[in-house]
Amino acid sequence: MAGYTRDEKLRLQQLRELRRRWLKDQELSPREPVLPPRKGWSVEGFWKKFVENGAPWRKLVYSTYRNSMFAIFSVFVPAWTIHYYLKYHVATKPYAVVERKPRIFPGDTILETGEVIPPMKDFPDNHH
Repeated sequence: MAGYTRDEKLRLQQLRELRRRWLKDQELSPREPVLPPRKGWSVEGFWKKFVENGAPWRKLVYSTYRNSMFAIFSVFVPAWTIHYYLKYHVATKPYAVVERKPRIFPGDTILETGEVIPPMKDFPDNHH
């Protein structure tokens, strides 16, 4: 038997039609996409109303605020994060965090002063 049967031809024709319809449905109309209205922060609403007047001093205050927010969140916070990581996780010496002071035992010599730690006094066993 050569070729497709009538049922197979019908099925292929229906699939082609479905594909064409699906592709046509994927095209966006000029009204799409329909997005929900954007909700702003209360801070944004405040600044929007603040600058509406158009007074030069208000614009200056607003630009100072925006520049300081940029400086804080784009410069200082990343710089502090990098500094913290390097100080507490990467640096090994000489100014890294000291986890423990070295233990001192009787008979040890203190390097800075050359002093020798005297032996401990014997305490009588008068414990309760």
